[in-house]
Amino acid sequence: MLAPVKQRTLIIFDVDGTLLDADSIDHGCFDRAFNEVTGMNLTASLWLQFKEVTAQAIVHQALGDDWPDLASTTVRVKDSFFEKLRSSHVENPTAFRAFDGAIGLLSALKASPDFSVAIATGCWRETATFKLQSAGFDLTDIPFACASDCYGRAEIISLAAQRAGLPVEQAVYVGDGTWDLRATQQLGIPFIGVGCRLDTLRKAGAKYTLDSLNTDSLSQVLQQLD
Repeated sequence: MLAPVKQRTLIIFDVDGTLLDADSIDHGCFDRAFNEVTGMNLTASLWLQFKEVTAQAIVHQALGDDWPDLASTTVRVKDSFFEKLRSSHVENPTAFRAFDGAIGLLSALKASPDFSVAIATGCWRETATFKLQSAGFDLTDIPFACASDCYGRAEIISLAAQRAGLPVEQAVYVGDGTWDLRATQQLGIPFIGVGCRLDTLRKAGAKYTLDSLNTDSLSQVLQQLD
């Protein structure tokens, strides 16, 4: 069970690789959509150049400010990405699967008098909610911010806190990428690493990590933060 904390704490979750085990499908759909619309490939060397890793930022950084009709191109990439996600789900209804314990953990946080919960993702609103709902998450009453709202991840996290009605200083962010860690460092809030890149996160400076998403493991880490 979740142990009480000194003050109400907002736990903000990333989506892909954190709540959802669908990274390979998600990335494949995004890469194909980007290529289909722009004729360009998102190469490994290009990824290394990205300073912001959100859907909107990836498109903008890959194409550059001089790309004609950048805004409409971004919308076309989003729409193509969404269509490919839906096709993947039709072909395989379990394509977007919640990590073990993720759904129960969000429910427990929602029900707790000591915690609030929110979602802050670098994906677009339509694609993120589709994946989460397909995986069985109930998003009712969960504040949500995404790349449809803001360009950068730190801004997205701050907006999620605002929508949850709590100062971002009372937030803890749970994510799976080094870009998540960087965003929390910009904001000066705690970061808890999860997912399949724990060694990479620890090497990058993540002090707290979870091997699994459950209330006991999260409580143990949160007590360390106090």
